[in-house]
Amino acid sequence: MSVRGQTGLCAARDIERLSLRRLPMILMYHAIADSKDDPNKLCVPPSVFADQMSWLASHGLRGVSMATLVDALRTGSDRGMVGITFDDGYVDVLQAAVPELRRHGFGATAFIISDRLGGTNEWDEGPGWPLLTTEGVLRLVEAGIEIGSHGATHYRLAGADPSRLATEVSTSQTRLSALTGEPIRGFAYPYGSMDAAARQAVRDAGYEYACAVRASVADIGLMALPRVYVGRQDRAARMSAKRFLYKAYIALKGRYA
Repeated sequence: MSVRGQTGLCAARDIERLSLRRLPMILMYHAIADSKDDPNKLCVPPSVFADQMSWLASHGLRGVSMATLVDALRTGSDRGMVGITFDDGYVDVLQAAVPELRRHGFGATAFIISDRLGGTNEWDEGPGWPLLTTEGVLRLVEAGIEIGSHGATHYRLAGADPSRLATEVSTSQTRLSALTGEPIRGFAYPYGSMDAAARQAVRDAGYEYACAVRASVADIGLMALPRVYVGRQDRAARMSAKRFLYKAYIALKGRYA
């Protein structure tokens, strides 16, 4: 583990667990594209995404990468920050999301599946959408987007055996770090699937944080940061509702985690 990683882990002890009061808002996106065939509701049209980013800016909020958000949480300087995340690594994130993020001076984190670069979302029922190639990931890095791991193959981690956990968690980190030339600080659980063993595997691998979809209130912390889904229907009124009801929503969803 790098010195930076060791330092980060030590500094993170004070926020290993987070109360709902301290929990920042984290948005979860997948594809930014117009698609009529979207059974899993993963696509946000570029025009809607642009409106959502403008909504953040108009409310004095700043979209940031998860690394920036976690660092700010450690120092208590996260006021007004909203984490922006993209799961899976679709090509359209580079094509459609990055220009809009740049327009507002926002950052973001893209969670990449290390062993599916240049492939498609074969794990989903429905249409196949292209994933970023090695070159595409490097272009995200050049654009200032943080790269995190979304596992090696997009495998459900809850209940996985130790060897599979090691492959999905540690091997993906090593490969993405070698590709980008940067430490991979964060992980996102595929499908939001996690249990205590998965969280421990992520912690043991040296990740500084991990994003979930939902988490019980008792588990919320650096290894289980819950996020709120953002979709094509989330215009200004719904974004406002999600902002003000975010913590209640996380608590409610956590009952079923």
